[in-house]
Amino acid sequence: MPNLIYRVVAPCGALGYGYPKESLQAALKGRVDAIICDGGSMDAGPYYLGTGTEYFEREAVKADYRHMVEAGKQIGCPVILGSSGMAGANRNLDGMIAVAKEIFAELKVEDAKVAVIRSELDPEVVVKEYRNGTLRPTGSGPELDEQALRESVIVGQMGIHPLMTALEDGAQYILAGRSCDIALFASDMIRRGIDAGLAYHVGHVLECGALACDPGSPSDCLVAEIYDDGTALFSAPNPARRCTAYSIAAHSLYEESHPQLQFYPEGILVMEKTQFFSRDSRTAGIRGSQFVRSRKPWPWSIKLEGSRRLGARKLSLIYIDPVALPMIPPDVLVYGRNGVQATPVEASQRELGIIIETVATTQEAATLLASLLTHYLIHYGYPGRKATAGNIAYPLSPNLVSFKREDGLFGAIVPSGTRDPVFFENYLRIKDAVIKLVGEEFPDALAGAQFTINEADASNPAVLLRSVDLDPEKLASKHQREIERITSVASPKTNSRLNLDAPDAYVWSLYHLLQNEDVIKNAMFPITYYQANGAEWERQGNARPRYFDLGEAGYRGSVDDRTLSLIADHAPVGAHVGAQRLLDMAVVIRSKDAGINRLTFDVIFTSAENYEAALHSNVFARENVAKILSVPLSRVIGTFFVDTCNAIKISIDRPNISASMDERDVFGAQQQAAFEHLSIPIYAAALGRASSF
Repeated sequence: MPNLIYRVVAPCGALGYGYPKESLQAALKGRVDAIICDGGSMDAGPYYLGTGTEYFEREAVKADYRHMVEAGKQIGCPVILGSSGMAGANRNLDGMIAVAKEIFAELKVEDAKVAVIRSELDPEVVVKEYRNGTLRPTGSGPELDEQALRESVIVGQMGIHPLMTALEDGAQYILAGRSCDIALFASDMIRRGIDAGLAYHVGHVLECGALACDPGSPSDCLVAEIYDDGTALFSAPNPARRCTAYSIAAHSLYEESHPQLQFYPEGILVMEKTQFFSRDSRTAGIRGSQFVRSRKPWPWSIKLEGSRRLGARKLSLIYIDPVALPMIPPDVLVYGRNGVQATPVEASQRELGIIIETVATTQEAATLLASLLTHYLIHYGYPGRKATAGNIAYPLSPNLVSFKREDGLFGAIVPSGTRDPVFFENYLRIKDAVIKLVGEEFPDALAGAQFTINEADASNPAVLLRSVDLDPEKLASKHQREIERITSVASPKTNSRLNLDAPDAYVWSLYHLLQNEDVIKNAMFPITYYQANGAEWERQGNARPRYFDLGEAGYRGSVDDRTLSLIADHAPVGAHVGAQRLLDMAVVIRSKDAGINRLTFDVIFTSAENYEAALHSNVFARENVAKILSVPLSRVIGTFFVDTCNAIKISIDRPNISASMDERDVFGAQQQAAFEHLSIPIYAAALGRASSF
């Protein structure tokens, strides 16, 4: 009988998403070795790194972290938070420290050792690397510019060593800057002697909380138990969710451009031989993952992220009569035509714009309700959901615009959209459930503001205009010309919003690998220790991360992410016996950003038979995928088979850098519609092969 050697709790997918307190209480029953949560990422765009601000509402962040600290105080286990304040730069981290001090005072946390690990890097260090030509691209763009780098806020993603050092030095509470989210979880497991391959894979499953469950949501808890036979088991403390072999396998593919290779600062997680299994109806596990060392750039490489201000921004949302839609220039974003993707929606399909608007007597109340509604709407899990990365596409970063109304009240507006046919079937139920959830968990927010959810489609189109400039006068003139370009051919409806002052525009200026080991080991990720007594934190000293080699050396398998498990282009064999909708063959059909410059699609099939039939059809060869997505073949990085979980992964270069000025889907979570509408030809030879699979 295997023995339990480690048990870790992930409260939610990111601090601020929220989670039921009952779920955390259930998760804390029994052994708890660590409570760990990711504080953010770069997914929401460069604005938060550039401004040092938080993506989530401060009240939500504080509530989530308070429960973690309370549990840590009671149990005495490590409490680890990374990418603090969303982007993990110094201002983000300092904002989170202020929240932590408030909580420590309220909970009377005394004599606690706290570690603060910073990840911001002096731009001049990066400029020197740029001049030396030693910054390694991670894909297409962004193009490097010396002046842009100097104007940027730059962070590096820390791996396990700074976190392990803090834990080894006795810190119970760790507040880290920008972090590799998987490293947050892997660090303590590896410190305790757990195999690195298992530790990194467990971290990847846990980092989004209960999103790895069925139904999935980042707004709930997930628990992992590690056993001495090299297996890990995952369970959801919320009885409304369950972990299955499919849900864990699906999340193992999430946000990664290759299905079996994941690249980290210390090496490569290889899942070619990973086994996914179900222990019972609510618990699933993994075994067999490997962590390997390879030639440069692994190890040591640190991914750098840089953000710079592009200018001030104005926005207008103009509702128009559908008869005027053909007269709107084709390059203009219009919900109901090309709001979610630049390619216009086909006549037989639908595109729906979902525009949340709130009004209140204070700006804070209007903003809070709009933020809560939109956060719940994008991640609400419902039965039959295929696009599990997100229900809607945001064109803006940040996604919310606050404004003063003509009647003296305050408003907030969030434009978004979708082309997901499964979402359309469930939309009314989803909307009602989201409103109910907000009312139950944040009753004051719902009582303090009013809201409307406006739907825009071909019968009620909505034009979204965005203008950016450093000069305020030029910006006003530029945006007015854009408005007149529309109003010259269409009359705005009364609920249109013109000339709103949106948050400043920021762009990614850097997304490259730093390979200078001296800088990595001797300059980056300084650790400061504090003795915390309530809100009084007395500085106790500093430390440098202690580094060591990690992973299997001399690995003989392939770590080529362009060729490993690549689907071959071959003509189907045997008689054509019919066709089947991909929607009926797959349990998951989703898209998601894999970094700021790549987009990845996951199709996870309901059975080995359906998987084999799809592979045999040749629909998913690179050339055919390029046609399906209407992109040049050169942009298709690869299409990959995943036998371990009956899945196909497709990765492409993004048409633009995430959160660019022409963005339609910042998270890349609603680009899968072309696959959802596919019909897969079925051949007799595939059916015969699948029967013996």
